[in-house]
Amino acid sequence: MAKRFSSIKVIAHRGYSSERPENTISSFDWSIESGFPYIELDIHLTADQIPIVMHDEHVDRTTDGSGAIKGFTLAQIKELDAGSWFGPKFIGETVPTLEEVLVRYSGKAHIFVELKSLEEILINSLRELVTNLGWMPVPLSTSDKGDLQVPGISVISFAPEQVLLSKKILPELGHGLLLMEPSLGMIKFCVQNGIEGFFPFIGALSKDIVQKAHKSGLYVGAWGMSSPSQVEIARELGIDGVTVDWPKQAQDFLENSV
Repeated sequence: MAKRFSSIKVIAHRGYSSERPENTISSFDWSIESGFPYIELDIHLTADQIPIVMHDEHVDRTTDGSGAIKGFTLAQIKELDAGSWFGPKFIGETVPTLEEVLVRYSGKAHIFVELKSLEEILINSLRELVTNLGWMPVPLSTSDKGDLQVPGISVISFAPEQVLLSKKILPELGHGLLLMEPSLGMIKFCVQNGIEGFFPFIGALSKDIVQKAHKSGLYVGAWGMSSPSQVEIARELGIDGVTVDWPKQAQDFLENSV
């Protein structure tokens, strides 16, 4: 993830989550069908140690269930309705496993996998799936190195220790650190530890930080935009990628405001 890009990449946050229930097959399908193969999703472990795709630690907000994910087996998770909260059209939508996502979108997407919990087994499970399902990257030509390949996987987290552990277990994949408050110290941390991506909150970024991150060879992404017009801030700052709930609106804004 170290190379600069000729245009801003639009990354679908939890899939096309403004029009479909987040982190579901419907949301990911709609992102791919709409022409947005860069997808961000979140993973947790169930009680029986299966990686599933959900943002929160608890199932309450996005399903008809209640309680912590770690208190549910996969079979129990699969009984939950993950779509009705969004609208009646999506009643019966289930919570996907990471394996289901990787099988379904093989060859079709670059997936940013956000590690939402700190268990080492979560990363070991990710490695097993990436290896067994053919997502491990092949060696790239010199001109392609650092680019966001499709298909491909990048691993991201707010927890520096989890990113470092993932770098150790999955050195073949690109990694990125999510941040609320970017700093020169965190740029140095990324560079010293071979972390290729730097993903701060858009409201905390400055042009100086972006330029210093780029000079250090980092890919700079941003998240937390509340409207398509905020994408203009990303363009002015020289950011490489934006993670948004509304990818089509963001892309249209970028194309029409050149």
